[in-house]
Amino acid sequence: MSTPCPDTPALAAAVVGGGCAGLTLAHRLAADQNGPVAVIDPGDPRPDHIWGYWDDGGEDLALARPFGEAAWRQWAVIDHGGKTVLTGNNFWYRAISSARFENHLRATMPAVRQMRGTVAAATRHAGGYRVALADGRELRAARVFDSRPPAPPAGVLLQHFAGWQVRMDQPVFDPHTAILMDFRVSQEAGVHFIYLLPFSAENALVESTVFSPQVQPASWYDDQIAIYLAAHYPTAGVTISSREAGVIPLARLRPDGVFGTAVGMRAAALRASSGYAFSQIQRQIADLTVRGGGARPGCDAIEAWMDQVLLRVLRRAPARAPEIFTRAAAALDGDAFARFMRGYGDWPGRLRLMSGLPMGLFLAAALGGAGR
Repeated sequence: MSTPCPDTPALAAAVVGGGCAGLTLAHRLAADQNGPVAVIDPGDPRPDHIWGYWDDGGEDLALARPFGEAAWRQWAVIDHGGKTVLTGNNFWYRAISSARFENHLRATMPAVRQMRGTVAAATRHAGGYRVALADGRELRAARVFDSRPPAPPAGVLLQHFAGWQVRMDQPVFDPHTAILMDFRVSQEAGVHFIYLLPFSAENALVESTVFSPQVQPASWYDDQIAIYLAAHYPTAGVTISSREAGVIPLARLRPDGVFGTAVGMRAAALRASSGYAFSQIQRQIADLTVRGGGARPGCDAIEAWMDQVLLRVLRRAPARAPEIFTRAAAALDGDAFARFMRGYGDWPGRLRLMSGLPMGLFLAAALGGAGR
């Protein structure tokens, strides 16, 4: 039997899930002072990750901007044929520590009730919601937001990665250019590239990243990073300061069983073609709280279709990936590239991107049905 809480006032909002989306939403709701807010989360450990995102200077990213680890005006895509470097005039590419950002949010919203627990149900009741926790506690809230990350459907393409934060004993990195993709690595396990964010000439995050359905053993990624560093920075000694790893589904996630209003990855903030979600989440929360809109997906319907076609191509022709991504980068200027990657880009950028890709390969995939 559930235990009601008659002494607890009705909440303006209950936020289910205390990750990036849930904490950002709770922080903004508390700042608006529209009534008491609670965040309900199981409290499972959350490993630190470096999140990358494109920043156009908008207000929706103001909360995150002071906590960036580094920022770059230039970003590169590299293959055996050369390097394409793009420069942003209106965009920066930024990196932020997930732990630093989320810990700041937790520490700066004292009026928010942060509860340890698991929500079992949220049912409409008397103009609001009755929120039942698995341990029998019960809350009343005018609104409920569900930020739990949904489980991906079986068989989707995955972006899996492991990374080292390294300190080199020589200044070998170009601190002005983020390397988004360097394909000068083994392609035997799938679409494989190195993602390298130089925080300084001596310090960087170096990740081995693969697009494939099959995750590799941890030692495999370590070997790939070690081989890459030895090949391209052969005279420098390496010290590993920290590690990170993760798996991101490359899919438009459509979850069932939403408690109230879905937000974050549960509301399709994740960009299916790339795994980017941070700036999409921040924009989505701003839409909800500042602009009063709904929880928009991370991109519009046209871009979602383009993402699905790209993923179909990568499944059918993974060996073409270095060519595809290099040509995509070369087709656009820095701002157009960043605008498309962030979502809700413009038609001139989309058309330039499509014109730069292997037309026959993409046309066959576009006409090849709705399969993954």
